[in-house]
Formats: sequence, structure tokens, C-alpha cells
Amino acid sequence: MNNTEKYKLLLENEISMESNMAIIPREKGFALSVSNIKVALSKSKDFKLLSFEEVNNKNDNVSINEIDSKAVVEYLNEKFEIEIYSLKATDLHLQKYGFANNIDEESLRIALEQENCIAVSMYFGEDNISSFHLQLKLLYTIVPNACLVIDFMSYRLLSPYWLKMTAESPIPPSPDYLYTLHCVYDDSKGEDSKCWFHTHGLQRCGSVELEMLNISMKGYEQMNVLINMTIKKFLSDPAKERERFMIGYDGMGINLCWLRWEEVLKDFPKDLLGGLEDREGEDNVHSDPAGVLFAVEDGNMISPEIYTPTLSVNPIYYITNQETNRMSALAKERFNLFKDTFYDKQNIQQKQNFIKKIFNKKKKQEADWEFLVKLGLAIDTSNNDETGDEKEHLWFEVLSINGNEIKGKLLNQPYWIAKLNEGDVRTYPFELLTDWIIYAPEMTYTPDTIYQLTIKVKEENQ
Repeated sequence: MNNTEKYKLLLENEISMESNMAIIPREKGFALSVSNIKVALSKSKDFKLLSFEEVNNKNDNVSINEIDSKAVVEYLNEKFEIEIYSLKATDLHLQKYGFANNIDEESLRIALEQENCIAVSMYFGEDNISSFHLQLKLLYTIVPNACLVIDFMSYRLLSPYWLKMTAESPIPPSPDYLYTLHCVYDDSKGEDSKCWFHTHGLQRCGSVELEMLNISMKGYEQMNVLINMTIKKFLSDPAKERERFMIGYDGMGINLCWLRWEEVLKDFPKDLLGGLEDREGEDNVHSDPAGVLFAVEDGNMISPEIYTPTLSVNPIYYITNQETNRMSALAKERFNLFKDTFYDKQNIQQKQNFIKKIFNKKKKQEADWEFLVKLGLAIDTSNNDETGDEKEHLWFEVLSINGNEIKGKLLNQPYWIAKLNEGDVRTYPFELLTDWIIYAPEMTYTPDTIYQLTIKVKEENQ
């Protein structure tokens, strides 16, 4: 099938790529039989096993390196056909993969020593993020004690601790895990280099991959955010080719569209990063269907860099209600971890301040921690729609947490709430929480990555 046919089917929602992932057991000499897999799947409370068969009709004592099975499961009122098979872990060349999240050295060491792993392949259903969540649950159900997860679609490795936390939760993970965004540039040119942004993983979601071409390094940060927010729109509502869509607001609408790369590259030199030279060769993944993003202003398609100045100030990006609800649910589910860490670091700070006051001398303090929450606040009636439930989501620095109330200092200027200004200190109920983030001296923690902090605390207490 050529690309013209693929574009047609993708745009008509008649084709998507199979999602392939694998899991490597932590135990050396891990034993797994067909009946073990069937029993594990049948006992799951997250999905219902409807059928299971061994493809090659081998005996039940087949070893882990010979497994080849098919299953049908029901999840969220939708049926999924699943393939479960074994792979040689030693043939996967794990060193070529990137990291989707932080993976401890011990898990990586074990993964590199294991000979076999189990793969799960499936087509996504109506909801991409829920389908991805199911695939993670299937992997975890089959191999609950893993050392590594491999996502062949995004070319990334996933932490087994993240898998456990995610698979055991009823709330899907961030859509960031569905894809990877690569940025290619010429190191030797420094800030004069041009960037080529491109994704991997979107075709399993029924979308073209997305790209930005010939982007200045000076606008890297703003364009990186812009394409990431566009990707999230495409995961639930991909735009048609040449169709204008609004992705956000910077005082005016941020309007984009896309053209297939074959059309765009007619106007660029062959040796451009992301040009024809980078698409040559058989099985070159960069020659698959992909859309290059453009800004749309006054009916003209131009580089999205036109938005760089305003995006560096205080833009608003549009997020679906579904994603907002998911983020809020995950933030609330794991807020106790946020709160416990906040109390712990607050107590340390108070003790340090007390010592300074008593002895009247400087004491070397632990580097600062910052705790931020995002709250969804109702906008002014004059700016609201007929339902009256539109919200503006704003970041606050947490000053205190008392029961179900959060006191914080507003960090950005609202667009549509006239009586609230940057720097205001207000107290709000926990129910308004939509996201949170912890800035620690060594790294950043979010609801999706807080497992790393729990692991660190356990190690320190051992």
C-alpha cells in the first residue's frame, strides 16, 4: 500500500497501525505457560476474558520462548482482539531506545541479561488513551513482576514501577506516553541550527504523524509546547488535511493546519533536516504518512514560528473536557503523596528557620522545593457560554493545606476573571484541583512521575 492510499484511509478513519509493546520479566529463568497466561487474564477485575486460544496448538507446557496465543477481551464495553507472543529479548537492541520516564539502573541491568520477553499486540478502539491503558493492564496482568516495558511504537522504554502504579489505577496515564517527539538539529551550528520536530506513535491512534520543519532554535521552547498541545488534540480529534483548527489563544486565536510532507518538501532543499534525504531507503519510518504543521493567518499558510513572541508570554491552550477530567482525577487520586511531601518539606524548613533564629547564624539549608497546584476557576459570566460552567485553569504556589482547603498565591494573570490578579493569595476547596507539580532540587514530580519520589524515600529509609 502506497502513501497516497494510506493518507486516504487515515483521513477516512478506516485504518490505524497495530500497537506493539513487550514486557521483560524481572525473575531470572522466568517460567510461563499458556495456561498461566489464560488463568491470569481470566482473573483480572479490569477486563473480561471472552476467548483464548493457542495459535499453534502446542502443549500446555510450552516454554516462554515459544508462546503464540490470541485472546479477545472486553474493556469499557468494547471488544479487543489481542495477540500474545514471545520474543527474544537479546534481539531487541534496547540501547537504541529512549526513556519515556526514569528507569533505575538495576532494572536496566536485569533487562539486558534476560533472554526472553512477552509481547502484546492490539488495535486501539474508540478511545486511544483508554486502549493504551488496557494494553498496559494486559502486560502487567501477564507479568506482574517486570524489569522493563518496551513500546515499539514510540521507540521508548517504560519503568516497571510506573507500570505497576498505572496498571493498578482506574485512571489512564498522560497522553504524553502515547507518542514520542523527536527534535533533530545540527549541533555544530549552535543557535543558528534549524530544528526538525517529528513524532512517532500517532499512527496507532489513527492519525498521521505530525512535524514542524525549518524551525529556529530560538523558538524551540515555544514550538515544542505548541506541537505537543497539537498532538493531544489529534489523539482525540485529528484534523483533516488543509483544515484550519484553533489550538489556543494568545490574545487572538492560534490557528494551524497541516499538509502532507510529500507536498511540503517540493519547496525545500533536499538536504534540509527532515528533507528528502532523510526519507530515503526502504523501511524508513520517516517516509510514512506525516503532516507538516503551518500557521494560518489571513488565509495564508506560514511557519508556526509567527506565534513564538506571543507564546512566550501567557498563552492559553485548549484541552478537551475529557483530558481535563482525566488530569483532575489523577491529580486527586495521588494528592495525598503531594500533601505528605509538602508537610514533610515544610516541617524541615520550619526547623531550619528556628535554628537560625536561636543561634543567630546561617545554617546551610536544603535546596528549595516548590509546590504548585492548578485549579479550575469559573470565568466571569460575561465571558461564559450558555451552560455557565466554563473554567480558566490557573497555577498557584501552595502556601498551606488545611483539610480539604488549599491556600495559594496566583502565578499567572487570568484572561477571563476580572477580580483575580497575579500575586493574589486565595483559599480554594480541594474539589477545584485539576493538576499539581512538585519542583525538587534534583527533578520535577507530577501525578504521573510521583512513583519516583516514593521509590527514593524507601531507599533512603532502608
